[in-house]
Amino acid sequence: MYKKMLVPLDLSEFAECVLDHVREIATARAIPEVVLLTVVEPPAIPAAVYMGPERVKEAEERAIEDTFEYLERAKADLALATSKVTTVVQVGQAAEKILEYTENNNVDLLVLSSHGRGGVSRWFIGSVADRVLRRSPVPVVLVPSLACR
Repeated sequence: MYKKMLVPLDLSEFAECVLDHVREIATARAIPEVVLLTVVEPPAIPAAVYMGPERVKEAEERAIEDTFEYLERAKADLALATSKVTTVVQVGQAAEKILEYTENNNVDLLVLSSHGRGGVSRWFIGSVADRVLRRSPVPVVLVPSLACR
């Protein structure tokens, strides 16, 4: 039924706890492909103005490099025998990039963690998870941060 699972990770301990669930789902459902995605968000406009374009570009390149290293470690930790695991880094706003990748790359299942951070209205699941959950064109498995303790 599912052929491609997208797993957004944000370099946090909570996001990584979703990997146990991903391993279980991918193995049990024999999902052929799992994509680990991290979105590097650009600096806020005031910081970018202060830093200048060259330093912003250097910081972004360093963040992308560090993120690829992080994803390779997560990929090794996941160690799926039945699924091809790929890593992707994108630059932009997290929720929008997750949804864009989902729509443009034949993803049919999203698995992500929630942090319970954000405004009062998003206290339980977190703002990025909330936006993805509300707008996703595919099923979403949401692993709450409390399930990670």
